[in-house]
Amino acid sequence: MILVFKTSVKTKADAISLKPYIDSIVKKGDWSFDLEDSDKIFRVETDLNIYQSLISLFNSKGFVCEELED
Repeated sequence: MILVFKTSVKTKADAISLKPYIDSIVKKGDWSFDLEDSDKIFRVETDLNIYQSLISLFNSKGFVCEELED
């Protein structure tokens, strides 16, 4: 499944600071940020149901993270 989120992550440095935490949740899935997009998109490809864990992670680190629906 592909999860897509709108975030408040604005810089590459912010994304890098989140990397170890994201990796610990996503495990073997792929993820990326599109910081050029106005919604600062965070996209995850995974077989795990981890959307709430990711939202909680971002919120705990001071970022907004909202799942975008199709």
